[in-house]
Amino acid sequence: MTKNFSVLVFSLLLSGCSFSGIFFPIDNRPDEQNIGRFEAISLTASDGAKIKHYLFKPETEHKATIFAFQGSGSKVVNWYKVIKPLVDDGYQVFMMDYRGFGDSQGTADHSLVAQDASNALTYLVGRSDVSNRPVLVLGQSYGGQVAIYVAHQHSELVDALITEGTFTSFSDEAAYSSPWIVRPLIRAIFTEPYIAADLISDIEIPMLIVHSSNDKIVPFHMAQTLYASANSEKQLWEIRGKHVAGLIDLPQEYISKVNGLLLLSHHKASR
Repeated sequence: MTKNFSVLVFSLLLSGCSFSGIFFPIDNRPDEQNIGRFEAISLTASDGAKIKHYLFKPETEHKATIFAFQGSGSKVVNWYKVIKPLVDDGYQVFMMDYRGFGDSQGTADHSLVAQDASNALTYLVGRSDVSNRPVLVLGQSYGGQVAIYVAHQHSELVDALITEGTFTSFSDEAAYSSPWIVRPLIRAIFTEPYIAADLISDIEIPMLIVHSSNDKIVPFHMAQTLYASANSEKQLWEIRGKHVAGLIDLPQEYISKVNGLLLLSHHKASR
């Protein structure tokens, strides 16, 4: 027992230097072919890596722009079917491929992805087809961490925040996914660049927190913690179903919630 536990501890210590790898599994799924009308954009990160972005456009004039951050296990083109109801309802949706996914260069890392997201948001709000309309940020699962980060860092550029199936912190989620006996050790060993449950308390824009009460990947109590920590105008929408499947299972209800949030948001003329 002691020997086996020591081996386990040693393995965890060795994996600590690549903690980001837990959240960025390799995606071997084939690309979706039908991804609607879009503009492909390449931005250069601070370390020189080329990061690929997509701006999906509705058939009619868009009413707002949503910067959507997908879960960590797939390329944007495989996530399009999830955000398609937003595009169909008249939203312009901007997404980025995380480092190492799709045509984006580099290796995914929590801090670097956060920097890429900040860089992309600055670019996005500077576009003439974005600057005169509201900008919302949406994050699903891992993407909720990034959405909370950019909304906290750039609250003056964002009008509203939406998270779905996101977790309170990287270490909380890693611990939840591990055997109970090593959970305290995981929290003690691993460091993280930011903690979403802390950042969300300082965000002052309206927000919608969506989470399935029978989510088997990220427990519902994490959504309750995020909601309790938030101090702005907020709503917790409890749904049922699989992890981050709200836009697929409940598209009309989801769109109605987003439209309601849009009405609460205040477009900043100074942007």
